[in-house]
Amino acid sequence: MKFIDFIESKIERNELTFTLDEVKNTCGKSSNDIKKEIDFYAEKKYVVPLLEDFCVIVPENERKRVKARMYNYIEDLGRFLDKNGNYYVSMLRASAMHGASHHAVFVDFLTVDELNYPFSKFYKKEEFNDQLKRLCQIDGNTIPLHKGYYRTDIMVNQYFPPEREVPIPDKTKPPKATHCQYELEFPFPEIKIKSHHVYKTNRKNIWRKEFVKEKKEFYFSSPSLTAVDLIYENAHWGHMGNVLHNIQELAEKIHPEDICELLSWYPNNEVLQRFGFLLELLSGERTLIEPIENHFKRIGLKKIRLSDINPGDDPTEFIDKERNDKIKILAKKWNIEITFVLDNDLDFPDYLLDNLVEFHAH
Repeated sequence: MKFIDFIESKIERNELTFTLDEVKNTCGKSSNDIKKEIDFYAEKKYVVPLLEDFCVIVPENERKRVKARMYNYIEDLGRFLDKNGNYYVSMLRASAMHGASHHAVFVDFLTVDELNYPFSKFYKKEEFNDQLKRLCQIDGNTIPLHKGYYRTDIMVNQYFPPEREVPIPDKTKPPKATHCQYELEFPFPEIKIKSHHVYKTNRKNIWRKEFVKEKKEFYFSSPSLTAVDLIYENAHWGHMGNVLHNIQELAEKIHPEDICELLSWYPNNEVLQRFGFLLELLSGERTLIEPIENHFKRIGLKKIRLSDINPGDDPTEFIDKERNDKIKILAKKWNIEITFVLDNDLDFPDYLLDNLVEFHAH
């Protein structure tokens, strides 16, 4: 089979990625011959070689886009990078999928359990420029994969969600939060065309999104796991202040069941402590805060910083006195030391002080 025939047959089946081994087995050509074919069609923008032996096929309707549709390649990439298929779409991309899109997101975030692929194969020598060298944080478990229409940050998570002790049925829908503060009102019924579905999976705090028309699916983090990932990786965003809006908006999508599930396995109690403080500060929703309070009543609170980033790195002026007092009261409750300035534009709940619950866990 000719290489172009192989590409066209993949497009007909709506399969938009391929590996070098797959082409070798189908076309019966050597690796060198196939790489020449890939380079030829890459110049025509028919394919994009994301890795040395993993390529994405670019359909004609995608070639004028600035950013490719994530669902066309992200699951295949996740399964390719982690031989066990343990991956999920995460961080700011997952946050946007939950409707917490304070930031415009131009990069996809893919978290894997283990990276079973050598970094030396991510870029050719001529591709690895100074900008990419600055972006790469291999010691921090972050590798940028930015090529053409495709921009993905690969993150290796040492706290990867475990499988459930008791499997759940397929197509189990996650519960919806009932405490959303902001609902759009329409003078007429909103007409919705259901183009996708979301289901829980047999891995805790991992959900699956199904695109019906495109026949594509992928895993992504639940709202609470998305929030703690953003907190844990706060240095990746410059400092914690850059994701406070996302966490505030995510709080509107979190259901208590999602938090209880997270508490059943997530091992980093410092991150959970920060999560509890920020939920109470930014949301004040008692049904979300109580499970975390109960968790720390059992194990106690340690004195920690909200962020380990040097406060001198943040030149913002201090917030107004009234809000500063609210923050100090909650920081004392959660045994949190504030080392940077919180955003003055955050919408802190006015009822926060009135609803403050005594909490003696330290």
